[in-house]
Amino acid sequence: MLIVKVQLGQADIKCPITECSEHLDETTVLYNLPHDDIIKYKYFLELSRIDSSTKPCPQCKHFTTFRRRGHIPTPAKLENKYKIQCPSCQFVWCFKCHSPWHEGVNCKEYKKGDKLLRHWANEIEHGQRNAQKCPKCKIHIQRTEGCDHMTCSQCNTNFCYRCGERYRQLRFFGDHTSNLSIFGCKYRYLPERPHLRRLVRGSVCAGKLLITPLILVLGLALGAIAVVIGLFVFPIYCLCKKQRKRSRTGMPW
Repeated sequence: MLIVKVQLGQADIKCPITECSEHLDETTVLYNLPHDDIIKYKYFLELSRIDSSTKPCPQCKHFTTFRRRGHIPTPAKLENKYKIQCPSCQFVWCFKCHSPWHEGVNCKEYKKGDKLLRHWANEIEHGQRNAQKCPKCKIHIQRTEGCDHMTCSQCNTNFCYRCGERYRQLRFFGDHTSNLSIFGCKYRYLPERPHLRRLVRGSVCAGKLLITPLILVLGLALGAIAVVIGLFVFPIYCLCKKQRKRSRTGMPW
């Protein structure tokens, strides 16, 4: 119940006991949440404490406070005053409409155009989406040819055109093109059965995590055996080599 409330974006959580009308304190909530939900809860908690002059960065969620100036801006500078560059990730965004910065276009026009763009991008033509959004900088990219591996021309992020996720890989655990890897594309393996796909991929990953230490221990054991054998064999080899050399030269022992 607690996890569900946090995932729904609730920061002010009531006590689950029916007879109690109090709210849970922050320490109690944090103690009973897993790591991923702790991050979400802290974000929603901070979001609930701020006013309209503070907003999170659309990219990294770093909070920025918009400081209003005393003078009245000219019409030419009216829109530019909302231009914010995040001090954490350097992402440039509009404080007014909470979107990526739209130079030369007001917020209303941008929102209207962005809505039309998203609708067009999600349409399927010739067996593929019209465009895919970069997972980092959020610009739409259209593929005209080639494979699903895309590189954003603006931020150089590698992502999959088919599912929109970043390309990630880890040696021994596979990459985005692996069917059974936790980093694999969701459309490559059981796309219609996401729960089963996560179960299978998670099981494979867990199996590899269990096998890896055994392989390391086995490798260390074999290495130790090889060293021990070498300590005995090498002196014998040197002695035999020395004896063979003396026998060739006819020198007595």
